[in-house]
Amino acid sequence: MCLILTTGTEDGIMETAAKSMKGMRYIKTIFVLFPKKRSEATIYGTVEAIFNWAWRKQYINTLLVTRSNNIFIYEPYPVANILNITNKWSARNFFNMANRRDFKGYVIHTPVYQDFPRVFYMHRQRAGVRNIFQLSGVSGNLFTTFLRHINATLNDTTAANASSERKEPFNISRIIEMVADKKLEISVNSFTSMLIPTSGVSYPMGINDWCLMVPYQNPTPDNKFMRRTLQTSTLLMIAITFFYISLGIWLCSPYGKRDLSLSFLQAIGSLMLTTPMKILQLPRWRMRLIFIVLFVFGFHLTNLYLSTMASLLTASSEPPQIDTIEDVIAARLPIMITDYEYEALRTYHLPQKFMDLIIVVNKLEMDQHRDCLNTSFGYSTQTDRWKFLDSQQRFLKKPLFRLSKICVGPFYHVYPLQRDSHLARSLKNFIILSTDMGLLPHWEKETFADALFLGYVHMMKLEDHLMPLNLNFFRSIWIIWCMGLICSIVVFIFEVKWVLLCEIFQICVNLLKKLRNKIFEK
Repeated sequence: MCLILTTGTEDGIMETAAKSMKGMRYIKTIFVLFPKKRSEATIYGTVEAIFNWAWRKQYINTLLVTRSNNIFIYEPYPVANILNITNKWSARNFFNMANRRDFKGYVIHTPVYQDFPRVFYMHRQRAGVRNIFQLSGVSGNLFTTFLRHINATLNDTTAANASSERKEPFNISRIIEMVADKKLEISVNSFTSMLIPTSGVSYPMGINDWCLMVPYQNPTPDNKFMRRTLQTSTLLMIAITFFYISLGIWLCSPYGKRDLSLSFLQAIGSLMLTTPMKILQLPRWRMRLIFIVLFVFGFHLTNLYLSTMASLLTASSEPPQIDTIEDVIAARLPIMITDYEYEALRTYHLPQKFMDLIIVVNKLEMDQHRDCLNTSFGYSTQTDRWKFLDSQQRFLKKPLFRLSKICVGPFYHVYPLQRDSHLARSLKNFIILSTDMGLLPHWEKETFADALFLGYVHMMKLEDHLMPLNLNFFRSIWIIWCMGLICSIVVFIFEVKWVLLCEIFQICVNLLKKLRNKIFEK
C-alpha cells in the first residue's frame, strides 16, 4: 500500500510518486488531501483533478481522503465518475479494481489494421460460424474474446475513415509510438518485440523466433545425373587420359603396324573393360603389361561411375539448401524485411555483404510478395507467420519455401499496451487461461480456415501426373552419341582418304619448298 499526502496536482510529491511507482501503480494507493482552500467547490475541483491525474498515470486502485474526513473513490466504468461515499462507505467498496471482471461496457478506442495471420476483417461469415466483432486472426480472436470476457466494447477508429486509413500500410512503429504517447490505450495489432519498445507491452501470448524463409532448392533433373556422377576436373582428366594412353599404345606398337585411330579405339575399349583377348597373347611383354594396367584402371573407373550413378538414381538425395548467411551471399538471394525488423537486425553486426542483399519495404509490399509465395525473394518471418504460410504448401511433395537456420530470438509476441494499464492484469489472466485451455491452437486453425474462405490464401495443389518420356530426358545420351558419331565420321574420312590427304600434304610441302628457294635465289 502507498500513502500520498498532497495539496493538489501541482504538488511536487505527485510527480515524485509517479516516477518512483512506475511499474507498480496497480498497488493500493491512498491520497490524503490537504487543500489550500477549504471551500466546497474548490475542494471538489481539486478532488476531480487528482483523480483525473491518477487515471492518466494509470493508478487503478485509488482512494482519496480529505482533511475533513470525506471519502472519495473513482469509478471509470463505463465512463469516468467520482463517487462520494462518506456517509455510506464500506471496506468492500475500496480497492476492487485490480481483479475486476465487469467493465460495464467500457469503450476501448483503437485502430484495426489488416495483418495476416494475426488480425483481419471477416467481410463474409463462414457457414455455421458467428463472429460478432467480424474480426479474425489469432490476435484478433484473442482480443475480441477478452473484451467479451470483461464486458467491454471495441470502437474501431479506422471504420470512420475506412477509405484512407485501411489502405495505409500497417506500421507497427507508429502504433507503438501512439501507445507510448498515450494516444492509444491498447492496440489490437500484436507484434514480435525485437527491440525494447518505448511503450508498455502486454503479457506475452507466445514466443516467436525471427527467421528467414528461403525458396526451396529443387533437386537436379534426371538428365543431368551424368554430370553429377564425377566432378568436372575428373571428367577432364579422364578425357586427357584417353589421348595419353592412345599415344602410349601407338608408341609401344611395332613400327610398321602403328595405327593412331586403332590405338585410340583400343584405349577406349580397355578403359571400358572390353580389351581384345588377342592383344594379351602378343609376344611383346610391353603390350601385355600396358593392357593389364589399363584393365585394372578401367575396372576401378567403371565401378566408380556405375556405383555413383546407381546411388543417384535409386536414392533421393536432398539437394543443397540455403541455410546459412554464407549460403545467402553465395546464392545472391535478395531478402525482403520491414523497416522495424531492419533496425533490430542492425544491432547484430551481420556481414556487410549480407546486409547489401536486404531490401527494406513497408508492410503492404511485403505482404504482396510473401503471402503469394513469390520465389524471387527470401523473406523475414516469425514463428506464427511461418506456420500460417507453411499450411498452404503442406500437401506438396516439395515445398516452395522452407525455413532456414538464419534465426534470432526468441522474442515475446505481445500487444502494445500503456504502462501500468488497468487492462494489464485482466489481460494477463485471460491470456494464461486461453493458453491453458488450448484456445490459441484452435484459433490458429480457425484463422487459416477463415483466410481460405475469403480467398486471401490458397492451397497449393499437388500436381502428380506421370510425365511421358521425351527426347529431352535422354539429352545427355544423345549429345554423347552425336559427338561420337561426328568423331567416327571424321576419323573414317581420314582413313579412307589418307593416301589422298598425304599426297595433298606432300604437294603443299613441295610448293612451300619451291617458294622458299625462289625467295632465297632473289
